[in-house]
Amino acid sequence: MKETKTIYTQEEAKNIVSDFIKETNSIRQERQDTFVKFEKFVIDGEQWYEDEKPEGDKPVLTFNQSEDHYFTYLAKLFPRNSETGTLAIGVKVEGEKKEEAEKEILETYKDNKLGSIVLEQAQNFFIGGTGCFYYPQDEISGKAKIISLDPTTVYLGWNGGQLSQFAFEDEISLADTNNTKQNWLISAITKLITGETEATRKFKKTKRITYWDNTCQIIAVGDDYKITKNENGFIPFSWIPNMPKAHRHEGIPETKKLYTLDKEFNQRASDFALRVKSNTKAVLAAFTDKDMSKIDEEEISGILPFGKDDRAEFLKLEENKELLDYLNLLSDRIGEKMAVNEAVKGAVKSNVSSLAMVYYFSPLMDRIGLKRIFWDEAFRELNKAILFYKFKSMEFKTEPIYEPVLLSDQSTKIDNVIKMIDSKLISHEDAIDQLRGSENAKVKVAEILEDVKKFEPVKDNSENQYITI
Repeated sequence: MKETKTIYTQEEAKNIVSDFIKETNSIRQERQDTFVKFEKFVIDGEQWYEDEKPEGDKPVLTFNQSEDHYFTYLAKLFPRNSETGTLAIGVKVEGEKKEEAEKEILETYKDNKLGSIVLEQAQNFFIGGTGCFYYPQDEISGKAKIISLDPTTVYLGWNGGQLSQFAFEDEISLADTNNTKQNWLISAITKLITGETEATRKFKKTKRITYWDNTCQIIAVGDDYKITKNENGFIPFSWIPNMPKAHRHEGIPETKKLYTLDKEFNQRASDFALRVKSNTKAVLAAFTDKDMSKIDEEEISGILPFGKDDRAEFLKLEENKELLDYLNLLSDRIGEKMAVNEAVKGAVKSNVSSLAMVYYFSPLMDRIGLKRIFWDEAFRELNKAILFYKFKSMEFKTEPIYEPVLLSDQSTKIDNVIKMIDSKLISHEDAIDQLRGSENAKVKVAEILEDVKKFEPVKDNSENQYITI
């Protein structure tokens, strides 16, 4: 983007940024509170408030079933390759320069270590309710630079369902400016760190706000504002909400539905653990009017001075079954809320068909499919930006390709693909997309043909050779 002095003055830029931050801060603050609450509950496992904990040394159990279900959803949303164990996300491009476009996208994914970014944002998505991608054009390479932002630092403005304004806060130091041409940034930071020693000033952090709309980018450091025309005409940011309410943009934490059930399970299980602990030490109940003061309560020894109709008995844990049934009910209900049945937990050990496994997994797969709608759109927007930076064109259509959620018989899958090729229903490149979606189909087909040519058996022409004597 080219810098210009004719878009806004410093004062106008300051007013645009400050007004936007002020208008949208309440939503951002609410989002941050939600993140903090459920990150503590699920990731940190802090599932008891102090006033909920029983007194003394009574058991305080934390099962954190929310975390178990979060990992299940994460593994199914972005499955790893069953053979290599790697997380790979592919792409299919339609349009001219298809092969070049796919290569550019996959190389950008690799250069930016997209797998790590996706997992980080998937945690934000499930735990806090929203994830995001930020992909500005690098000022040196001209390629997309994919950055994982903290959604709690993001401010959003919407117009007719479309993102029209966007800003985020972060911190920057002089050490972070080593690979930048922006001399103004170095100057702005230096103004704010006066008084620091030479040893500490390089790493002293200062607040930065980056604002975008469809016409400009504004970067604010202290009282300095850099205004740049947005020549690309789009905001390089994608918002990924988890099943938001209708006509809303804030996602809902997946573990929110388990919050009360998880706490109830912890508390009732702790109650039961106390009963079990108490019941391991024999408790003798004596029914008599006689003096029992000489009986050693700890050792339970001595002669009981009972009369004719008196009796004594050791107490038993009578409510065993009722408590266990209640705990099982809570556990089952948690599984139902998350569509995680015995098959998903790996409890189905019999040799069942792939069709039967699809049936068992279908409730969970339906949930994952709905969530993929929001991720698919984010990947399309990201891919479109990557290709625009490279080709200066918006004509490409892209679709993300994921590894299969369910393990399948690879030989059967290959046989089916071969039959489709033989029936002229798909091309060889389509076959590569189906079997190895994270690779460039045209390049892979060329490699295979080269290998076939290289290792093609040498023909034996000995029958046509003659010896002249």
